[in-house]
Amino acid sequence: IWMTLIERPNDAEAVDVLSLRLGLRAARALDRYAGSPVRLKWPNDLYVSDAKLAGILVEARWRANRVDWVAIGIGVNVRPPIDVENAASLRADADRVEVLAELVPALRGAAHARGALSAGELEEFAVRDMAAGRACVAPASGRVRGITPTGELLVDTDGGLRTFRDGSLTFAGATR
Repeated sequence: IWMTLIERPNDAEAVDVLSLRLGLRAARALDRYAGSPVRLKWPNDLYVSDAKLAGILVEARWRANRVDWVAIGIGVNVRPPIDVENAASLRADADRVEVLAELVPALRGAAHARGALSAGELEEFAVRDMAAGRACVAPASGRVRGITPTGELLVDTDGGLRTFRDGSLTFAGATR
C-alpha cells in the first residue's frame, strides 16, 4: 500500500506530534494483520520484530501562522518486498482492501486529534517503542529513553539527557 491522504487539521500543536500519533493509530490498525505486535521507531517507522513493515511521512503547508493542510504519506508492505533486506510484511492472508478499511479511518482520526500526546498515548508508545533502552549513534550517541509529550526523542548522553525534535534515529552497530 502506498497512499497519501490530504487532511486539514485545526491544531498546530497536534501537527508537532502528528507522525507519532499516526504511527500509534496505524500500529493498532495493522496489529491484527501482522504476525506479531507492531512496534514503533521514532519518528515515523513501524516494525514487526526487527524488520520494517511501514513508514510514514508528513508534509505540512502553512498559511500565515496556522496549518492549512497536511499530506500524510504511508507505505505498508502487504506482501514481502523483493530484494529488500530487513523488510517485514503483513500475514499472507491479509487482504489489502480490508487493511485499508481499518487503516484510513485510523489515520484520519489521528489527523484530527488535538494537542500534545496524551498520557495514554505516551504509555502506548512506550509499550510499542522498539528503541527504548537501546544504544544509538544518531541523532546523538547515547541510550534512548523514550519520547516527550511534544514528540521529542529522549537520549541519555554522556552530557546528560537531551531532547531531539528532528533527525533520524540510528542504533549503535546499525548501518544507515
